[in-house]
Amino acid sequence: MVEMGMNSYLAIIVSCLLGIVFGAVNGFFIAYLKITPFIVTLATGEIYKGIVYIITKGMPIVGVPEDAQFIANGVIGDILPTIVIIMIIICVILTIMLRRTKFGRHIFALGGNRNCAKIVGIKTERVEMMVYCLSGLLAATAGVLMTCKLASFQASIGANWVMPSVTASVLGGTSMTGGIGGVVGTVIGGLLSGTISTSITLMRVSSYWETVVTGGVVLIAVVIDAMKENPVMREKMVRMFKRK
Repeated sequence: MVEMGMNSYLAIIVSCLLGIVFGAVNGFFIAYLKITPFIVTLATGEIYKGIVYIITKGMPIVGVPEDAQFIANGVIGDILPTIVIIMIIICVILTIMLRRTKFGRHIFALGGNRNCAKIVGIKTERVEMMVYCLSGLLAATAGVLMTCKLASFQASIGANWVMPSVTASVLGGTSMTGGIGGVVGTVIGGLLSGTISTSITLMRVSSYWETVVTGGVVLIAVVIDAMKENPVMREKMVRMFKRK
């Protein structure tokens, strides 16, 4: 859009709005057609990636205007990077939304028990649809910020971000069964994940082990979460360790 002569800030806004549209597509298939979320997001992710390759012909996009670069690379008062300020603003807005609004309570209710949420009058399909729209908006915002930071764009950017995102969420206390989690915890989980990665580097361990350690940490966190949510499983694990 910028290459076609559009104002860079307007192009950023349109890009984020497109994220909402793509998120709505996911939400429609998942909320209203009741298709498994993993399958839908996997399929649409490939479709969206293919569209990007078609538009860019697999070539990187360069020449991001300096005013757009400032959004991600600027420093205010020689202290705070603009991208950190944006992160803080987003975290505050999402935290208030989740903890202080009806929509946020509905999200937790839907994640905790869909049937109960429906019985008490929550329009679960609409809530789920809005959640996926919000997810699309945040994903688009992340893409825009990365493009501004690198002053270029390539379709392969972000291909390996799924696992770090899941790791941050799990380490931050988000339950895989739903109903429990928060933005602040996810940020802390991201910092912990970064600490693990940095520690492996400082210990001069082969970088190949980083994925092994990360996967192991996520698996352990998921097992602990499952034990907390499932008393039967917790009892079985306790008996197993007692026998040993």
